[in-house]
Amino acid sequence: MKYYSLVHLKNYRFVPGAITLILLFLTFTHAMSEQKPGQLVVFNTLDSGQFTSNDATLSLIENEAIRGIAVKSRDGNQASLVIKPLKCTPWDLTDVYTLKASVTNLASHSTQIAMYVGLDPDPLMRWYCSDYVDLKPGETKTITVQLTWLPWVHRPPFQYTGMRGTPGCEKTPREAIQQISFSVRYPESQNYYSVNRIFSEGTTEFRDTSGFFPFVNEFGQYAHDYWIGKIETKKALADVVESEIKQLSLANVNPEIDKYGGWLKGPRFTATGSFYPVKHEGKWWLVDPDGFLFWSAGVNCVSSQSVFTVITGRESYFSKLPKKSATSAPFFDERFDRTKPDAKMLLFNHFEHNLYLALGNDYLPKFRELTHNRFKNWGLNTIGFVSDQVLAAQHKTPYVGAVWIRNTRKIEGSSGYQGKFHDVFDADFEKNVRTSVEAQKFGANDPWCIGYFVDNEMSWGGAGSLSLATLSSPADQPAKRAFIADLRKKYATIAKLNLAWHSGYSSWDDMLKATQVPNETYARDDLNRFYDQICRKYFQTVHDELKRVAPNQNYLGCRLAWAQNDITLRAAAEYCDIISFNKYEFSVQDVTLPEGVDKPVIIGEFHFGSTDRGFFHPGVKQSENQTERGQMYQKYIQSALRNKLIVGAHWFQYIDEPITGRADGENYNVGLVDVCNVPYPELLNKVKATCNNKYTYRSTNN
Repeated sequence: MKYYSLVHLKNYRFVPGAITLILLFLTFTHAMSEQKPGQLVVFNTLDSGQFTSNDATLSLIENEAIRGIAVKSRDGNQASLVIKPLKCTPWDLTDVYTLKASVTNLASHSTQIAMYVGLDPDPLMRWYCSDYVDLKPGETKTITVQLTWLPWVHRPPFQYTGMRGTPGCEKTPREAIQQISFSVRYPESQNYYSVNRIFSEGTTEFRDTSGFFPFVNEFGQYAHDYWIGKIETKKALADVVESEIKQLSLANVNPEIDKYGGWLKGPRFTATGSFYPVKHEGKWWLVDPDGFLFWSAGVNCVSSQSVFTVITGRESYFSKLPKKSATSAPFFDERFDRTKPDAKMLLFNHFEHNLYLALGNDYLPKFRELTHNRFKNWGLNTIGFVSDQVLAAQHKTPYVGAVWIRNTRKIEGSSGYQGKFHDVFDADFEKNVRTSVEAQKFGANDPWCIGYFVDNEMSWGGAGSLSLATLSSPADQPAKRAFIADLRKKYATIAKLNLAWHSGYSSWDDMLKATQVPNETYARDDLNRFYDQICRKYFQTVHDELKRVAPNQNYLGCRLAWAQNDITLRAAAEYCDIISFNKYEFSVQDVTLPEGVDKPVIIGEFHFGSTDRGFFHPGVKQSENQTERGQMYQKYIQSALRNKLIVGAHWFQYIDEPITGRADGENYNVGLVDVCNVPYPELLNKVKATCNNKYTYRSTNN
């Protein structure tokens, strides 16, 4: 490439605007000559305005291994980078299947780098157009984001309802993609990374929509594809389950496991008749009711009732649905439509209908017995969150209880994926917690019940965030009145608070009525202090009410999904017996707690899914195929077994979600078994190999 400067052009005469045109032309030819096939961005200058960051310093980097743009955070922040196309080289992604980016961790500590493609107005779709990688110091990996759900799209496009992953559709309009952004997930210290290459890979095939409907066969499977093991007749449906039942009856019982799934060959501790945590040789474990070490390998949603899909308004999706009759009635359900409160919608459960076709009228008792036998054979020992209580009450497999705190007043200024946060200062909060626990106390004082998860994936936000939400709430918000009363005790006068916060309230009453939040920089200490009060009041109230009803069960926490701040974690550690996290990661080996906190941890959810067998959405963490699902399961569980804090990990979930979506549209390939109750052999081979060896592995690996 030959480079030019204005010096070389000094002897030429230009008309007005010509220099600008020449510079644009040279920039364009330079970029085009540097650009490789599929490459979206050329990193050769920072002066084009193509790269921006509001919290990091950017620089070009080039050495033998890397040529790209380096991003260094100014503090412990996300180190964001936003890249947009140049006007002279616009992006055309209208037929692109995947975008990829090579990134390198230049910091001296491990980190996670995320890439977001586009800026879809729907936060859920924005999330689906993203992914991230775990990076050790100096490590380089490639982030991959698919722009369509499958490698083909419909022409003309079709608008589905009630499904998150949709066949033949884009995740976000590809012609509208005008930015790609990067950031560090959960930053704790100064971060430093580079983006080395951004490129497209693969193009989508265009298919006609004619003849596509119905696309769900009589068994609830995708009709327009074939895969090994696909059920195509009622006889095959019955034969496969009959064969599995026979194989399980001939399988050897693991001689190292007691009736609870504890480790007979390990050291024995005091038998209290209940599960409890213990620290042994530097690692946290559970102890089962008979005194043997126990590590909880579990599965969530172990229930044939967890997989209904909506029929109303989508009748054309399905072929050969049975007519509603006395025989088929158990497989139908009616529920109120969330979007139309006065309207009802009809749902159908293909999974239970398939059980009936395969096992006959007594399909539920047979399915429950099969599930217990599977768990023993597969090395699983815990029936997880929101599962079949009849199954749990049979006392063949330990289980966890589930409690949802209901009917509480919420902090109006709060928000989050799971809704607004409880106002723990409301006068009725304690009463509502007590009523909720009493109504959902199944498992109380049962030796087979390990403990209770209470609530799920609450919107804790970052440190101080719920305090800001409180201040943006109406004047009658109990939490807001409590916060301002607390501030009055500290500052005495509004003038002193204004001085500290750099605010301009005319009075305490003015502050109560105001909904504009203060400058976080100046108010941070007070925001964090009140946030700590919210956290502690929540955990203490739940702890006290739970222990009043079930003193022999463990309080397993609230299944933290996004809360990574020390304030929440320290409060949880003070009142929970075991802290729970829903961790959709590739590994949890490095999961830690704040400095000085030593408490057992349990993983409430994780999974890996694929679209290789009739699915349109893989789930939260994607794998290439069923074989890789098994490999990823093994790596995840073994990473948990190596972590000294972790006493268990529960897969989400037992049965695949319907391909047409559950009631909220989620349609993930996350089951250990499919809609026909057939286990995925590649996945289960790794589950069995990993979980049947979990005690030896944990005791011999760090």
